[in-house]
Amino acid sequence: MRNLGQESAYGKRRWWVLATLFLVTFINYFDRQTLGCAIEPIGREFGLGNGERGHLLAAFVTTYAVTHLFVGFLTDRIRNVRAFFAAMVIGWSLCTVLIGFARSYEGLLAMRYALGVFEAVNFPICLMIIARIFPARERTFASGIFSSGAFLATLAAPKFTIYLSTEYSWRYAFVIAGLLGLLWLIPWFLLYRNHSGGATARSAETANLGSWMSSLRAIVRKPAFWGVTAVGIGIVPCLYFCTQWLPSYFTQELQQSYDQALADKLTVIYLFQDVGMWVSGAVVFWLASRGVTVLKARKAVMTAGYLLMMSVLLLFIVRNPWLNVLIFSVFIFGLGTCLSNQHAFKQDVLPGQVAAVAALVGFCETLFTSFVLQRIGNIVETTGNYQMVIWLLAGCATFAILSVALLLRRKWVVIE
Repeated sequence: MRNLGQESAYGKRRWWVLATLFLVTFINYFDRQTLGCAIEPIGREFGLGNGERGHLLAAFVTTYAVTHLFVGFLTDRIRNVRAFFAAMVIGWSLCTVLIGFARSYEGLLAMRYALGVFEAVNFPICLMIIARIFPARERTFASGIFSSGAFLATLAAPKFTIYLSTEYSWRYAFVIAGLLGLLWLIPWFLLYRNHSGGATARSAETANLGSWMSSLRAIVRKPAFWGVTAVGIGIVPCLYFCTQWLPSYFTQELQQSYDQALADKLTVIYLFQDVGMWVSGAVVFWLASRGVTVLKARKAVMTAGYLLMMSVLLLFIVRNPWLNVLIFSVFIFGLGTCLSNQHAFKQDVLPGQVAAVAALVGFCETLFTSFVLQRIGNIVETTGNYQMVIWLLAGCATFAILSVALLLRRKWVVIE
């Protein structure tokens, strides 16, 4: 049952708390995006090959995946959310600042591993806080506001990072990004208060689980879980290629300069991912309102998204940089349509255990993604080009759509 005392205690102040959640999510995604945008000058300074760059990019994802598996279980049992979340933000902010002071590849690697541990708590904590201080009728809107911080960070990071890297030093980008996290602590401590009564109230969802391990056993017995996980294993590596490896693709494969023109290209591409997610939701709603089942509507939209992702094969014959921007924009638009529907399917694997499903799916897809990011570096290191990587992206997308067709069937997916 919703805690009415907590909600009334916040009153209109809950919207200011929401603003702090928006800001911390912006900072969270800005921090993780900065390395991909700065990998070129970092690679030059430390003399890194593509294999080492791949390891560096994959480090964050590896620890993020492992932490993500347990974070849903842990956050619901934290007594002092105010202090715990502040400690996590301090941790990831210091890691980001220390990257700016790193003097060795090993130092960079250690800080990226640590960053993945600290940053994995952001989304679960923010969602938990929203569930406590907002009534049910406002939670969807509030969740959209805070999560839009991730979208804006993805758009802002390329221009900010590349500008500082070219005009001053890549180190400034990390130091400033880390200091933003430390400054965020001021409004956080001023605005947020813990639940009165100590331990946080568990949601009905968690209360019904019995135990974490019994929940996991129930989930893995569901064929739909394997379908949703397989889709994620196909599309999430494609997403991380775009956010982490795309700057290197343009500078290495297309011989583009590392400058503000490159930042403009990346910003255009990243914008289309979010447009794809918005359009996907609207199309599914439109089809469902005209009598098409939600399952069929989602699968139809994901199939269309897959066909758009296959535009990546045009990169074999197109060398013009702006045409490459167009192709990647179409590719990531299609990726966005698939990604938004995969998120929706997570809620249908085992209704009532959404958090546990999301944690387990996130662990599987993100851990596999860390392997792919490393392999991309090894492939480019060995071949000297990105042609095998393009085939890898097309193969991942094909695996995802086959999983949709074969594993996400009506008899296995319950859509309420």
